Formats: sequence, C-alpha cells, structure tokens
Amino acid sequence: MSYICYLDEAGCSASLPSGRTDIQPVLVVAGLIVHEDAVADITREFLTLKRQYFPGLFKSCHLLDDVREEVKGSDLRSAIRKRGTRASAQLRFIDDTLKLLEHFECRILATIWIKGIAVPFKARETYTRSVQDACQAFQSFLESKLATGLVVADFRTTQLNDQVAHSIFTQKYRARGDPFARLLELPTFGVSNNHVGLQVTDVLCSALLFPMASSVYCFGHVSGVHVSAKDLVVRRRYAKRLKRLQFRADARWSIAVRDMHARRSSASLFAVPPTCPPARRPVRSAVGCCAAPPASRVQMPERVDERCVQGAR
Repeated sequence: MSYICYLDEAGCSASLPSGRTDIQPVLVVAGLIVHEDAVADITREFLTLKRQYFPGLFKSCHLLDDVREEVKGSDLRSAIRKRGTRASAQLRFIDDTLKLLEHFECRILATIWIKGIAVPFKARETYTRSVQDACQAFQSFLESKLATGLVVADFRTTQLNDQVAHSIFTQKYRARGDPFARLLELPTFGVSNNHVGLQVTDVLCSALLFPMASSVYCFGHVSGVHVSAKDLVVRRRYAKRLKRLQFRADARWSIAVRDMHARRSSASLFAVPPTCPPARRPVRSAVGCCAAPPASRVQMPERVDERCVQGAR
C-alpha cells in the first residue's frame, strides 16, 4: 500500500527588522499524509464542502470545475480574525474539513519557524531544510506502516523546486545508503488548483497552524497585523484536534517548532488557553427607606410603611 504526502507553506521569506512590524513573523511548512485509497473520496467530499459553505464562489454547474476555485486558508484566517466566533461559515467549513481528515485517518507533519527579531532569515535554505525534515518524518511514518509513498509539494518557482528536489536526490542516491528508501521518487510539484490535497494542506497551514503559532510564540515579542488576539478562537477550537492528527516520527512528534524568541517546544502549540469568565456586574444596594436590612439584625415591622410602597411604585 502507498501514501501521498502533500506539502504546502504559509508565511513569507522576509526577516523581522524589529518587534513592531507587519512582516509575517512565522513560516510554516506542513504536510498532509493521505492513504492512496482515500484520495478520491477526500477530493469529492472536499469539493462538496466548498460549494456548501461558499456557494457564491462558483459559476460552473459542474462540480468538478469547483477544484479550480480555491478557498484560501489566508482568507479563512482573515475572516476569523475580523469576526471571531461570528465567522460561522468559515469555522464550520474548517470543522467539517478536519472531520473528513479524521474519518480517513490522515496524519499531519510540519516544521514551524518562529523568526527572531533582527536575525537574518535564510529563506531558501530554511525551506529546503523543511522539505528534508518532512521527507524524514514521512519516511518514519512509512516504516511504521511497512508502506511506500510519494511527496507532492505546492509549486513555487522552477529554480527553488529544482534546488529542493536535488537536495533530496543527493541524499537518496548517496553511496552510504538511502535514508528515504520508502519514498518511490523525489518530491514532485503540483499546482494547487488541480490538487485537492494541496488545497486541504493550505487550510491546515494558513488557517490553523500559522495563527496558532503566531499567537503562542510571537505574542509579547512581536506586534503587528499578523499577531492577533482573535487567534485565540482558533487555538481554543482546534488545538486538541490537531494534536491528535500528529504521529511519532522516530524520537519526536511530527510537528516541530523552531522558536527563536523563547526556545519553546511544540507542546506549547497545543496548550488550550483558558476562556476568561464574563466580568461580574457589581450589585447596587438600594437607597432610602426601601433598602432591606439583614433579617438577623432587624425585626420586621408589623405594617408596611406607606412611603416605601409609593417609592417602589
């Protein structure tokens, strides 16, 4: 049996010049592992979910044309940040997408890079290393299943794709042995508007892992449009579900975090933040003769003072 690992990324390659910036402070490279027998079912059901929750996106009457209209994870994230729990269509779409992955026993892997302030960020080397890490985690998963697999990554540029694929090639065919023996081929690159697996991975990257990581690791270190208090909505709703989609990759979990601020591990990513209780309104005491004194201290009168009755009215 075989599996496919779809790879996508969220974030940008720019370094952070200071703690106050609108440059994205996180880079996420994530993978979604799907059994070959589940690809067709996930494709059809995800297309149905897109039309169910966002019918205005689609002009064609043919369901299969819907694959070319993407529900971008960044748009889902923006809507949730703007409306919070009132972004019902976006949140229910994510709910049902995760339910789909859980039903077909999919698994996720990721390397999350938390950029340091005024620290050079080598984008090409970082992305290449992230793909290598993904292949290593995928190899470990395939070993546990006694299976083989193939990596399909989102197309970026021809030059970057070539560099990434060649870095895997030099390891796979080295003289001292193949560390990716269960990968049938080098990573190949696809265009997301024809691969539902890449579209689902984009939702995981941009709508879930990116805002969760920004909230956990950047709050208090970085301020700007990409660090939002509304990301707590995503953390509270999805942290536990994402944690269950991980798997053990050798001695570590399949989602790794490189935190350049406080060196925190991926365990912090899945800590569910508490919900603040609503503030209690102070009890205003009654004034005048209508204020009721404690019964233990005052003997109740036999007759009600007429002035109190008029005041109550």
